Amino acid sequence: MMNNDFRSIILDQRKEKKLATWTGTVLEYLQIVKENPDVANFAPGRIYNMIMKHGVEEVDSSLKTRGYEDLVRYKFFDNKIYGTLEPIHDIMRFLKASARRTETGKRIMIMVGPVASGKSTIASLIKKGLEKDDTPAYAITGCPINEDPLHLIPTEDRPFWEEHLGVKIEGSLCPVCQQMVDEKYTDAETGHIKWEEVPVTSFQFSEQKRCGIGTFQPSDPKSQDISELIGRVNLSKMTRFGDTDPRAYQFNGELQVANRGVVEYIEILKADVKFHYVLLTAAQEQLIKAPGFPQMYIDTLILAHTNQTEFDAFKAEKKNEALHDRMYPIVVPWNLRVDDEVKIYEKMIRESDFRGVHIAPNTLKVAAQFAVLSRLTESNKVSSLVQKMKIYNGEITEELKKQEIDVKALRMEGREKGEGMKGISPRFIINALNIALGMKEDKKCVNPIDIIRALRSNFDHTLGITEEDVKRYLTLLLGEKESVSAEYKDIAKKEVNMAFLSAYEEQAQSLFENYIRNATAFCQKEKVMDSITGEFSDPDEKLMRTIEEYINIPVNSKTEFRNGIFVYKASCLEKGEPFTFKSYDPLRVAIEKKLMSDLKNVVSLTMADKSATDKKSQAKRKSAVERLKTRGYCEHCANTLLSFVGEILRKEE
Repeated sequence: MMNNDFRSIILDQRKEKKLATWTGTVLEYLQIVKENPDVANFAPGRIYNMIMKHGVEEVDSSLKTRGYEDLVRYKFFDNKIYGTLEPIHDIMRFLKASARRTETGKRIMIMVGPVASGKSTIASLIKKGLEKDDTPAYAITGCPINEDPLHLIPTEDRPFWEEHLGVKIEGSLCPVCQQMVDEKYTDAETGHIKWEEVPVTSFQFSEQKRCGIGTFQPSDPKSQDISELIGRVNLSKMTRFGDTDPRAYQFNGELQVANRGVVEYIEILKADVKFHYVLLTAAQEQLIKAPGFPQMYIDTLILAHTNQTEFDAFKAEKKNEALHDRMYPIVVPWNLRVDDEVKIYEKMIRESDFRGVHIAPNTLKVAAQFAVLSRLTESNKVSSLVQKMKIYNGEITEELKKQEIDVKALRMEGREKGEGMKGISPRFIINALNIALGMKEDKKCVNPIDIIRALRSNFDHTLGITEEDVKRYLTLLLGEKESVSAEYKDIAKKEVNMAFLSAYEEQAQSLFENYIRNATAFCQKEKVMDSITGEFSDPDEKLMRTIEEYINIPVNSKTEFRNGIFVYKASCLEKGEPFTFKSYDPLRVAIEKKLMSDLKNVVSLTMADKSATDKKSQAKRKSAVERLKTRGYCEHCANTLLSFVGEILRKEE
């Protein structure tokens, strides 16, 4: 019974896949092209349209720099790769130019960047997208390179068909198809070619089946043969057909396999220069030369990529100058946004064996901050790399707004300095995460403190980082100020404040109301009435300044600050919205800091010792733990956080 059920499921799934293949003639194919010209697109145009079909969306203007005013997010890459807006934008520009057959599009596109910057991922996504694309593709039946049936149209007749079909016809028949046409579809008496009768078949792009998608990876230059790109003679068939018969040739080189689609050329600069010239001819002229045959037309997008170090060495070699202007480099740096970096790690963890391990809040953020900080360059436009990191991440605080930092200019300066091309790679971070996750697997929980320790220890197990760089990275990680550790201490204290102060919400609201009463009287130049005695007195300047000083409001700005609150309060009341101590963020922060300071000793004792016997302390700690659990913490990491913050508070006493 169960087997029968499984069979039904299999049959239903098979139906859904719609694997039926279309067959017909060139005559029928012409009608298909007339109705949908996209089926006859050149490979770059097919891929460009494939990406565009998923749509685009605007990005924050702060992400745009000079030369990238039209920057958008291509939804095709959403949730698959992060922090690559500019490189993908450049790729789309190139694809558009290549689809139009401009000179720009006839250069070799080469993605350049440090290891693990996303170059291979971009190539992989495009290949997989092509496999899933719903735009049909058609080829001459039996053609070893799946060439477009429109190549059968005689050259002199093409202008007519281009006008009537709305497509550009470019290219000639491969040797196999030419032989087939000569033998089967050419009238012996008149010499007329009955090209419209040639059979046509639809096909599906598939890397596994080597159909329209190829991948080439150089090996030892001394042993690698150019035939891996352009095919080779089949010796067993040569004796039967002769060395000039196309049937004796295997059209299985990666460029031939990738015809009509895309070929990924991995680590292109590791290959011998003879491979480069084959690619150049394929990119510029859409031609390759197979031994014993005329030049063969190839329609494919070459997605080449290499590491920055190898590219720099290539540029420095004068013998390569002829190749330099024939390449279109696209810089793919490491990501510079903390939030995007976190998404990268989340994706990697989802695909790993550690999915069952609980990761405490801010753990991945801490790792991401360290990675991003290591990739940034110094600038006199900001006070520190930490500030620059926050700006890049869109964390524009009130303080930053006052500084009026030109974010576009800051990003442009970073680009010119090669920002994102040096620093800590995602692989380094993932290795450290694996160490931390593996060490805490018994507890099923890893927290920011664990990851900081793992990042520190990972330098002892990593090659290729100079002592000078290690010293710099450790300062960014563990420094007293403007470091990941310093940032996490602030984050940890804020997290605890949110949890612990919830037990003192009444006190916070009372302090807030007292401040507002006095600030309102100050703004309206009135007296304050004592709620108990009924007596009137001047606004309590000491109380107001005590709170304001916690958020660094200078004396000469106090009036402006208080008036701002008064206006905000009036706006809330006008809208019918409640005005509590959580309504106005700067004031909320100030009150929380004030309350935390007043309760500092109590809090530090409560949080530092989870074994305390005092019932009130136990109750307060338990309440804080429960609050933290609602924010994504487990019992273990909540207690770890409380103990960590308690220790910080004791040291600050």
